[in-house]
Amino acid sequence: MTVGYERRRALEWAGELLRDLAFQPEKHEALWGGPIPPKLKLLAHRILRHYPEPWQLDAAVESDDPVCWWISKEPPR
Repeated sequence: MTVGYERRRALEWAGELLRDLAFQPEKHEALWGGPIPPKLKLLAHRILRHYPEPWQLDAAVESDDPVCWWISKEPPR
């Protein structure tokens, strides 16, 4: 079963991947063995327009909004 902090982490990782695809062409060789197709870069840009920023994920975790029940901070260590 997935818990709130795992959902948040997945959203953070997906955002990092999209930002790498869209804005980090110097990493493409190391990460994927060459340049990525231009259509993939464009798609990443389009998705990021509507994707939550890290600060928005933080705000969702702190929110009392019932819609945000499914996301949480990392568990205490």
